[in-house]
Amino acid sequence: MRRKFKLVTLLGIRPDIIRMRKLLHLLDRGQARHGYQHLYVHSGQHYDYSLDGIFHRELDVRRPKFNMRTGRTLKKRAKTSHVYQAAFLFEKTAQMLERMRPDAVLFLGDTNTVLSAVVVAKYNIPVIHVEGGGRSFDWRMPEEKNRIIIDHLSDVIYCYLERYKQILLAEGVAEHRVVSVGNIIIDALEEFLPAARQRPILQSLGVQARKYALCTLHREENIENRKILAAKIKGLRQLSRLLPVVFPVMPRVRARLRRFGLANLLKSPGIILTEPLGFLDFLKLEAEAKMIVTDSGTVQEEALLLGVPCLVTRRSTERPETIAAGASILAEGDLYSNAQRALQMAPQWDRTVLNPLGGSPSERIYEDLLSRMRSGYFARSRSLAMLQENQFVREAYGLAQCSLQHLSQPSEKVLCAR
Repeated sequence: MRRKFKLVTLLGIRPDIIRMRKLLHLLDRGQARHGYQHLYVHSGQHYDYSLDGIFHRELDVRRPKFNMRTGRTLKKRAKTSHVYQAAFLFEKTAQMLERMRPDAVLFLGDTNTVLSAVVVAKYNIPVIHVEGGGRSFDWRMPEEKNRIIIDHLSDVIYCYLERYKQILLAEGVAEHRVVSVGNIIIDALEEFLPAARQRPILQSLGVQARKYALCTLHREENIENRKILAAKIKGLRQLSRLLPVVFPVMPRVRARLRRFGLANLLKSPGIILTEPLGFLDFLKLEAEAKMIVTDSGTVQEEALLLGVPCLVTRRSTERPETIAAGASILAEGDLYSNAQRALQMAPQWDRTVLNPLGGSPSERIYEDLLSRMRSGYFARSRSLAMLQENQFVREAYGLAQCSLQHLSQPSEKVLCAR
């Protein structure tokens, strides 16, 4: 009897659960009908209930088959840096692969969890990457390194936009591996926005619709340097004199504020601090805000879709389409003056730019995955038959005789004979 194709989905942080919710449900529901097995695994990179459990509960996502407990374990060891995360993930991923023996592993995004694709590829197991091709071209960012690594290890890459596909092709990724599908955050917002609008979070916080700003900060470039973090907080204090600022504080940000002695800067009548919020409450706050200040790519996209002006308080972004659409301003410094600019923005941009194909991006990914599973694509995705159109592949397999001219003069056209 032929063994069922076994697919593992490996996620790690709360935005993964939001974005993947519909695709996870599609993959789970289709198992019996289409004859494959789907297993959901969590790296445990996010582990607090406010960053993990509440999202599984609110979004009706089943608990993972296996949790690597990365964040919790490393916190106990007091070894939480990127390097220790990667080392622990490598070990746990190897154990998971030996136990589950999947035929392919699906990842989302650019977090440290996706670095475990290195281990998957070392086992010669195909890698699938959702959210491929995004580039900030900013080597300071740990996420940029993660994106490049997983994309070049992946056997299938699902890009949100054609622009991302062109970036991958320019990097030399074979075209048969890349599919443009639209941005899957669309599916989450369409499903959960009606419920979010019913949440009483505005009344609970004492703010009125379109009369407050919402802020999120979490990226290293903003929180790991005392001077930069202090400047961001001072900018929020200035902004809070114009309108209240709601600021859900992530655990890591709270720890940095304490370490740098900056917590008192947030004691301002106009700044409303909260613990990290569930998806529905946060979505309600996004939808009703006058403006959003963020360093989150996900929030950047959601602001565009919700029609809320957004200040992206970073040096660079892997999602410049939101700027091109006129939905956000990218500015690293002077938070207050740039927030004032954002407040003047008219929300008249095209909200379809993140999903130009229309329909459901998650359904497009699902149908393409089914087609590839049925056709046996994953068994041959790295084969010579799939790669031999590339001249360098033909040279490596001795299928082409080439002039040595290009070795000393790489700018000239390489002449090859079959």
